[in-house]
Formats: sequence, structure tokens, C-alpha cells
Amino acid sequence: MTAADLPTAVDVVIVGAGSAGCVLAERLSRNPDRSVLLLDRGPAGWPSPTVRDLHSLPITADSPYALAYTEASGLGIVRGRGLGGSSSVNGGYFLRWHADDFAGWPTGWHPDDIDHAYRELDGPGGTMNVSAFGDDELAAVVPRFEEYWSRTLPVRPHDEPWPVVGVNRVRSNREGTMRRTAAEAYLRAALNRPNLIVRADAEVDALVSSGRTVSGVQVGEDVVGCGEVLLSAGTLGTASILLRSGLDVLAGADELPVHEHREVLVHYRRRVEDRRTPLLQSVVHTDDGLEIRCYSDDMARYIAGLPPVGPAVGVAEMRPGAPGAIRMTTAGPIIDLGVVEGLEAARLDRGVGEVLEMLRSATFADLLESDSVAVDPVVRTSQHAWGSMPMGTRTDWLGAVVGMHGLRIVDGSILPTGGSSGPHATIMMVACAIGDRLARA
Repeated sequence: MTAADLPTAVDVVIVGAGSAGCVLAERLSRNPDRSVLLLDRGPAGWPSPTVRDLHSLPITADSPYALAYTEASGLGIVRGRGLGGSSSVNGGYFLRWHADDFAGWPTGWHPDDIDHAYRELDGPGGTMNVSAFGDDELAAVVPRFEEYWSRTLPVRPHDEPWPVVGVNRVRSNREGTMRRTAAEAYLRAALNRPNLIVRADAEVDALVSSGRTVSGVQVGEDVVGCGEVLLSAGTLGTASILLRSGLDVLAGADELPVHEHREVLVHYRRRVEDRRTPLLQSVVHTDDGLEIRCYSDDMARYIAGLPPVGPAVGVAEMRPGAPGAIRMTTAGPIIDLGVVEGLEAARLDRGVGEVLEMLRSATFADLLESDSVAVDPVVRTSQHAWGSMPMGTRTDWLGAVVGMHGLRIVDGSILPTGGSSGPHATIMMVACAIGDRLARA
């Protein structure tokens, strides 16, 4: 399964065996007359039960399933790699976007058009085995969090798939307390198809192109020709490949925009140590685009090597303003997320103020030490990069790059707007919907 024996030509090359790439590989290889090559820069092995355990986040520098990027201000940015990509190492959060989050999308992406693709993933018997965390699975802080906010906000029924402005119990892609990865859900059953070739440890250095036509990929000294390349390497990975390739359509650009959901953490100390549970089990969505996240514990209990700073409640801006950028340097890609300011900063400040009020309320009095509540001064990231090649401007409604032949993007790069929830479920939904269209072509 390594890059040692690449074919010289196939019909379709898919770059990236993550959440979107696994869906596309399964969809497109259903046609036995279509040859499909799936490439990933990560390791060939399947993530072990230890890696998939929701009680940990295996994203340290020494993890073979994680890839760290450099951010200009020193923020930590990590993405998954290998079979399943970030679905193998993330927190197992699998919430849809709100129905009205699709208002600015091109024709064909109305909630009625895409509900079936979401249901394939998160419906009864769905591929990602999605379920809400039950009351008996919750960290001690979660019922207090939900009780506090339910006094003033609606509460989404746990079996309702569409989130609401209000309290949302997190739905998770899992098998018990193990992540259900995109590779397990889509790729494993397709591996016996003779027309699907999967190669790991295979980093795509550049796209092979002439003028406005892409005709293959370069992997080390090897070139694989194809009729179409589908980039599904994740927003940061896809942008890196595009910038390295010097495509005519980019007109010599050395950077691409990138959006993030910036987050402020409010820490506290518990009076009594709690059992370890999955990291994020309940969130509140506000009507002005904040997601308030009730983290179950200190992140140091999930990520090896982090200094303990106490549990936290996160306040994330889900409707960011000006994008940051990813640019290429001789040392590799550099991400600059910029400074949070203006309305975005004001919304975060308001949300932090509401969280401080919550943690100092009577609801939490016997759970935490009241003098321990403190706001982290660093505005962090949610590890949610998106929007560098959005539908409607740089790509069409099925991810084809405008002005190019033979090149399509299907990952977070093409999201034209942000959503009220994290993007993982929506990126997989997009892959299902586009994959269906391409499979019928």
C-alpha cells in the first residue's frame, strides 16, 4: 500500500485519504470500468483502537497520524493524516450545520437538496454511526452547563439531527468510545475492488499541468497521468499543493485565503476530580454566531505533553471576518491567521463575559473553585480551516476549479461560508453529494 509501485496512468487520482477522500474513493470506484488511485502522505496502517479512543487526542508531534503546520504567531495548527485523516484523531464531534447556514450557497445546496447526504452519514444505520452522548456518559460539568443555558434558550431534542440556536447535545461519530473514521466507514469495504488502488506514504509534490489543463500528479520522481485530479487533502494540504504547482489560474499567486474559527478559553479548577469522558459533549449556539463549548476536562488529559491548566469552557467565533492566509516559502507553507478585531472581537468578548457570569453562578458553586476562573489571553484556533477555494467564485457547485480542466476540489477548501457548527460533518456531506453526481457522470 506504499508509493513504491505507483501506476503510470489511471482515470481518476484522489489526493488525500481523509474524511472527503475516503467517501470519493468508495463512490467513484463503484464503477468497475473507472480506475481510481487514492494517495495519502500519511502511514499505511489502520489507526489502532488506542489511536481511535475518544478519551485521547493523538495529535502530538510524534504521532504518525498528525501533521503540524507553522503559524506566523506561533499558534498550534495540526491536521490528521493517513487513512481517515482528521476523522481518526479529532474529538468525534459530528454536528450538522444549521439549515440557514446554506443561504449563501450556490443552487443545488438547499437543505432539502442535501438532507439525504447528511442522513447517509448520521441517520439511523448511517455510515458514521452517529449518536448523541447519553446522560449516563456525561462529565459532571455538562448537566450544569445544560441546566444553566436551558433557562433562557431552547434545547434541541437529542435525536433531532439539525442543530438549533440554543443548547445542543453533541452528536458523535463513534463505536462506543472509539471514533468511527471515514476510512472504516467508506474505504475498508472498497479495498477489494480491483479498480481501486490505495497508496500511502505518497506525498503529491505538484500537479502536472499544461496551460489550463491538469493531466496528472507528481509523487517524488514518479508521474501518474489521469483524466481528472480530485484534491481532498484538507484545506491546508490542498492549498499547499495548489501553490506548489504554479497553476495558470492562480496567476502567480503565492498565497491563498484561509478562514478559521478562533476561540477563547475560560479556565477553572474543579473541587473534585472527575472521570475521563470524551472531550466535548455539549455546546450552545447563539443567534450571533458564537459556539460556547463545554469541555469535559483539562485538555492535558487528552493531549500528551500539554501542561495542566484546568478544565475550560470555550467561546468560538463561527462567523469570522477577514480571512487569514496560507503562503508558500522555501521552508514550506506558513499560515498567518491575523489578528481578531472589530465585530469578531466584540462578539468573543461578549461571549466570554457570559461564560464568566455562568461559571460564577450558583449553578456551578459546588463544582468549581470560584477564585480559579480565568480567561486565557491567547485567542486560539478550533483546527477548522476552510474556504480557500470557495464554491461560486474559485470553484463551481461541484468543486471544479474555474478556468481549469481536469481539476476538482472536494474538501473544506470549497465551503463558501462558515457554519454555526464545526465543519467535519458538512465536509463529509459535501463529499457524499458531489461523489454521487460524479459517480453518475
